[in-house]
This record gives sequence, C-alpha cells and structure tokens, in this order.
Amino acid sequence: MTERLIARFQRWAELSSAEEEALRTLPGELVTFARGDHPLRSHHAAGCTMLMVDGWAAHYKDAISGKRTIVEILLPGDLAVWSAIRDPGLETVMVSAGSALFIPQAGMDRLRAHPALQRGLDWMARIREATFAEWLVNISSRKAYARLAHLLCELSTRMNSVGMFDHEECELPLTQVDLANALAMTNVHLNLALQRLRRAKLVKFANKRLVILNHRELEGIADFDDQYLLRWPTELPERRDRPRGRAVPEERRHKPWRLW
Repeated sequence: MTERLIARFQRWAELSSAEEEALRTLPGELVTFARGDHPLRSHHAAGCTMLMVDGWAAHYKDAISGKRTIVEILLPGDLAVWSAIRDPGLETVMVSAGSALFIPQAGMDRLRAHPALQRGLDWMARIREATFAEWLVNISSRKAYARLAHLLCELSTRMNSVGMFDHEECELPLTQVDLANALAMTNVHLNLALQRLRRAKLVKFANKRLVILNHRELEGIADFDDQYLLRWPTELPERRDRPRGRAVPEERRHKPWRLW
C-alpha cells in the first residue's frame, strides 16, 4: 500500500529496516474513489495527510467566471496535508479512479520520529515548491506545444521516480480538458499542441497511456531539465555528487529544437 511512498524516500537515502517498517505500517483509512470525487470533502479531519496509493488527483481553483485551473497534479506516492488553515477556494478532485490512505497526525509524527524520514519529508516539500515555480515559468514563457511537452516530460519523470514508467510508457488518465486546465490553454489550443507533437512522432496516446517515442527531442523542445524534480542534494553519495547543471548538447547550443 505504501510501496510508491517508499520508492520516493529511496530517492533520498538508503533506508534502514526500521525506517522501511515505519513506512510500511503507516496507520490510516484506505478509501477508494471514482473519477470526479472530491476526497478531502468527505475525509477532512484537520491535520490528516492524504497519501495517493493509486490513481491520480489534482488540486484546482475555479475562477468567478467558472474557468478551472489545475495548480498541481498528485501521483501515486504523493502526500497532501489537509489543514483547517487553508485557502477555502482550493479544491482536490480525482482525475482517475483510485485510492488514498488518510493518515492521522499521530501516524505522521511516528514517521518524523525517524530523523532520516523527517529530512526526506522536508526534501519532498522542497521539490513540491520547486515544481510550483517551474509550472509558473512553463505557462508564462513557453509556446503552447513546448508547454505541453514540458508537462509530459515532468509527469513521465515523476512516474519514473516511483517505478511506474516502463519502456518509455506510463499511465496518463488526464483528459484534454484536464491538460488544458493545467497549462492555461483553451481546449482548441491544447488539441493543436497535441496534434503537433503527434505529427512530429514524439509522443503517442493510447488507452489512457502516454508513450514517449523520442525522449531526447521532446526534452529539447520543452527545454526540460529534471534538476527541480530529482537532482536535489540527497543523502545518497552517488546522487549527491552529481553535477547540479546538465551539459547542453552542442546542436541545441546553436540551433533550438523546432517542430515544423
């Protein structure tokens, strides 16, 4: 039930048997939801933490005009804390069928009693903050097709971090409306961007799954660098010592990737 969360922590540090056991035995109520359900409306004990076990969810806000904006996508292994001190306009909705574990405050306190897990929770929170900033940069500075390419690169990288991206393929239950709401686009512009990436033979969508046909070119078009997601300093020596910056390929240095 907590395997995806354990996979996230293993990106941070080598876990001891006691730390793994603390994660495997997290107390809480496991609840199954359908797409369109609002999990935190029905399970909103102040201070509880929602762990996505399987399925996807999204945080969103609706403008007075009715336009919806998705501000964060929650994947398996992600944590969301419900607090009584919060923006009442921020809602959470399931964008696929799935289940979530609602962990009481006492359960999270048990995790934080392990220093490595406490530091890992802080690491995950910093990555979340960095992702918010990257989303703002993405919607404000990139063209529609590059904006979409960046989000697809991000989602595939995040799914890979919990062992759910295999052979350049992963689940993608988001509809075109969901993608448009996450990228500050109209549905028409989102459809045009999708068709452009498809015609370039960079991605394929089938049965609610994403297949990346040319990862290198997709990242080039998106100007994507996973540093904000996974390459933070960690307690793993082989990852801590990796360079923070990524060398730009020679061809990209002189000629940006273009879609014709």
